[in-house]
Amino acid sequence: MVLKVKWIDFKSQIDKYIIEGEALVEKYKSSRTEEEFAELKASKQSWENNVIEFVKKSFEPEHINFAYEFKAQRGYNLGMKLGIDQKIKNVIQALKDEINGLEYYLKILFISDAIIRADEIDLEERKTLDTEGKLDFILSKLYDLYDDRKYHSIKWILEGNGIELCGHSEDWDFGRMLENRNLIECLNGKDVNAKLTLEGKYAIEQARKAQVTDYSKISSSEEELKALIESVLKEVKKLGMGQQIIFDEFDELRDDIPKLSKKSFGQLLKSKLYDLVTAKALDKALASEIFKEFTNQVLPF
Repeated sequence: MVLKVKWIDFKSQIDKYIIEGEALVEKYKSSRTEEEFAELKASKQSWENNVIEFVKKSFEPEHINFAYEFKAQRGYNLGMKLGIDQKIKNVIQALKDEINGLEYYLKILFISDAIIRADEIDLEERKTLDTEGKLDFILSKLYDLYDDRKYHSIKWILEGNGIELCGHSEDWDFGRMLENRNLIECLNGKDVNAKLTLEGKYAIEQARKAQVTDYSKISSSEEELKALIESVLKEVKKLGMGQQIIFDEFDELRDDIPKLSKKSFGQLLKSKLYDLVTAKALDKALASEIFKEFTNQVLPF
């Protein structure tokens, strides 16, 4: 399964659905009548249908299982014996669960290279990773998911990135090896779910600091760089993220172009993107995509 629309556009639309869902929660959270209950259920059903249809058709082949995954939440009693207040609370909670599910879905997709950026990676090279390479890859993706402090499926991380498991229990073995090194904590069930320890987070940060970014793919043309900056700002504005701080930072970057080498431009771009993410003016996904537009590399976080 591969995303057939641009990731930025897909994420932007899902973010809009999340906002719509939150607006429904806000609108009906104080409702107390049967009529409002009926309106809430109808609105929730319409919202769910729109989300499901959009996601399903955004993938090749169509993501036909999404409807089950999206709505497979904890069941809430809506029976006749409940008072209207409780029935409304139960529908609101089910809606909140689905909103949280969408937010998690975006996080997992963002680290799934084989799904959202299949044309940008060498899947054959991924298949040749040795054991240590796979362990490092798991740690790297868990680092990208560190902030939510949740446990994530090792099997999903590997398969979503074009790395096949060689045996039924190989994800268990990977989890055990990393846990024995005190780099992750595991929850074992049907799948092995893991999250980084602080020691694991530190190990990844040290490894990434040692990596040297290649700035050679940055254009030597001032005109091309300025055109790219203009294109980025148009995209940001279209996505509804046009905070003034973003335009100020890129205006400064554009003004500095004549006196910067490729490496200096790349380092300044990276610094500004990190600052914008810290200020919550940009999210990590968009910042990484912007960096890639200039350098042909994904910005690590």
